[in-house]
Amino acid sequence: MKITTCLFICILLVSVTSLAEVKPQKVGDAAPDFTLQDAEEKQHNLKKLRGKLVFLIMGNRKIRKEDDKWAEAFQKDYKKDKRVTAYIIADMRSVPGFIPKGFIRSRIKRKPPPVTFLMDWKGQVHERYQTKKKKPNLYLISAQGKIVFHREANFKPEIYAELKKQIDTRLTEKP
Repeated sequence: MKITTCLFICILLVSVTSLAEVKPQKVGDAAPDFTLQDAEEKQHNLKKLRGKLVFLIMGNRKIRKEDDKWAEAFQKDYKKDKRVTAYIIADMRSVPGFIPKGFIRSRIKRKPPPVTFLMDWKGQVHERYQTKKKKPNLYLISAQGKIVFHREANFKPEIYAELKKQIDTRLTEKP
């Protein structure tokens, strides 16, 4: 009887937990923290970047060219500005398990993207940010760790102008 009751409670808890919906991140929310590795296996942590503006370009291997367009535009305008940084965060769940991570890292090193490329092997960061798969998911994180800009978009000069305006406005604000 006790085993049946315990089993029932466990199933009930799992059911309730799985029904809890993760809400998409929106402007004004605190940006979920993460720690991910780049191709050199160096760890990058969002919380440790407080005090800087952080531009996140979140995507997957099918939209890598679009991710790179955003990164190239960003680098053109902000490469030398140490107050702002950018990352491409790749959802690596679609990489077949038989392909070694070292092989993937070596390919990235051979043809590096315009900004630091972080690998989300388990897709946990993409899940926390509730990203969509068909277009790059763009987030600008303020120096205080809040989301101040969010779009799901292929590269368009007018959307980049919106992002640039947000960055420039925040760079002129006093801390």
